[in-house]
Parts: sequence; structure tokens; C-alpha cells
Amino acid sequence: MLKHALRHLRFVKSQQPSDANSVEFADWRERTAGALDALARVLGFEEDRARARAEAAAALEQAAEVRRWREIGASER
Repeated sequence: MLKHALRHLRFVKSQQPSDANSVEFADWRERTAGALDALARVLGFEEDRARARAEAAAALEQAAEVRRWREIGASER
């Protein structure tokens, strides 16, 4: 399970879009968060699980921030 979770995380990370302010980037950060959550469930040490969960939360926050900025930009047009 651990090997699979690590491979999946690497695969998701390899798909990073180039535009950090795009909807695709926000979607990618959400997929990254999901992969990190899956990894956290199979890690052996609590410290590693906590770090993976914190990284997942940060990825979700970044995705939400990108979406907020896009909504603000769209509403100003």
C-alpha cells in the first residue's frame, strides 16, 4: 500500500500545470491533497502522517485561494 501511495503521489505531482493561477492548477492541487491524504493513511510514523495531512491541508487552501482570486477577477470584468 505504501509503495502504491507514493507512486500515485509522484504521478499526480508530475501533472502540474504551468499556469499557477488557472482552474486546472486548483484542480491539480486538490488531486495532490487527495494523494497526500491517501499517503497519510499508510505511513508508519505519526510525525510523517501529520506532515502529509498538513501538506494536504495547505494544498486545499492553495486551491481555494486560486479559485477565490479567479472569482474576484471574473467579477471585475
